[in-house]
Amino acid sequence: MDAKRSSKSGVLTGTTTSSYVEALRVDTRGCGALGKIIVMIKNTGASWDLNYKINGYPGDTTGEMSGQYVAIKAETTLGQGVAATNTDTDKEYAAVVVSVVNAESTPTTWQIDYCTY
Repeated sequence: MDAKRSSKSGVLTGTTTSSYVEALRVDTRGCGALGKIIVMIKNTGASWDLNYKINGYPGDTTGEMSGQYVAIKAETTLGQGVAATNTDTDKEYAAVVVSVVNAESTPTTWQIDYCTY
């Protein structure tokens, strides 16, 4: 393991809105042994669905700021109480962003657990 790398992990919660918002942004450069990330997202609401997507920004900060991203996970719907784990980070990204939005007209709550490796 590269001694210069350190893992990042955490748990975030929030509520969806009527347009996509960043729920999580992790700068994965220098994280873990491989600079990759595992993301688990759960719809913690009791009545409504949510949509989420995960994008990876390759390269350096310039590439990230220019909006050039790779869709790690295309828009996916999670029903109430449903969790999904994404480990499709097949390479190191400069940043990984999880975005969430209402799937229906009413907001719902979510939880994201993440860990770099």
